[in-house]
Amino acid sequence: MEIQILGAHNLESVETKLVSILVDDVLALDAGSLTSSLPFAAQQRIKAILITHHHFDHVRDILPLGLATGYLGTTKLYCTATAAEILGSHLLDGTLYPDLTRWPSPQSPAFRFHILETHTPQTIEGYSVVALPVHHAVAAVGYQVAQGGRSFFYTGDTGSGLASCWPHTSPQLLITEVTGPDRLEEVLRAGHLTPQALRQELVEFQKLKGYLPAVVLVHFNSQLESEIKEEVERVSRELATPISLAYDGMKIRL
Repeated sequence: MEIQILGAHNLESVETKLVSILVDDVLALDAGSLTSSLPFAAQQRIKAILITHHHFDHVRDILPLGLATGYLGTTKLYCTATAAEILGSHLLDGTLYPDLTRWPSPQSPAFRFHILETHTPQTIEGYSVVALPVHHAVAAVGYQVAQGGRSFFYTGDTGSGLASCWPHTSPQLLITEVTGPDRLEEVLRAGHLTPQALRQELVEFQKLKGYLPAVVLVHFNSQLESEIKEEVERVSRELATPISLAYDGMKIRL
C-alpha cells in the first residue's frame, strides 16, 4: 500500500492543509483537503471515502469533489449511521450546494452513503476495513485498513481511551493525532491527544501487544508545531520507537 498524507494539520493556511489521507490513489480517509491537494485527474480516481466523523475539517472537500466528479459516476461515502444522518441533513441537503446524493441524477448521484457497523470487517475496493469507536467530542470512529498482510490503523480525532481499540487491531503503522502540546491537556482532554496522553496510549498498546508500530501524527496545531514536535521527540526517545509528525504530501510505503 502507498499511503499519502494529503493534509496533516487542524488549521489551514497557504502552507498547511486539513487532514486527509489517500491510499493507492483510490481510497480516501477523511476529506479535509481532497480537492485542494489533488489535480482533477487524481480526484476522478477516488472510488470511496471513509469518514471518521462529521466535523467540518474532516469533510469540507466532499462538496467540491462531488461537483468535480459527479458527472463521471458515483463515489461511495462510508461512515457510521450517525455521521451519515448529520452529513445528509447539514452538508449534503442541497442548501450549501446541490444535493449531491441526488445530483446529477437520483439514479447516478455524485455520492451514495454506505453505513458501517463498528467491529465488523468489510471489503471496500479490495481492502479489508474495520471501523472502531474512538473517544472524541462527537461520535467518531477510526479505521483499520488491511491488504496483503499489511495494515494500518487511522484513529481520526481521538482523546484518551484507545485501549478499547487495541484488542481489535495489530497494525504495522499507527496514524493518530496530537492536536496540541502538554500544557493544553486540560483544554484538549475531551477529545484530543497531547504528547503525554499519546505516550500513555502507546504504553497500553505495548503491554497488550508486545510491540509498538511505527507512529505518524496528524491533526496538530500548525501554529504550535515546533512545541509539539519537541515534546513528541521526547516521547519517542522514552519509548525507543519512531514517532514522527506527518507533513502535507508525505508518502509512506507499507
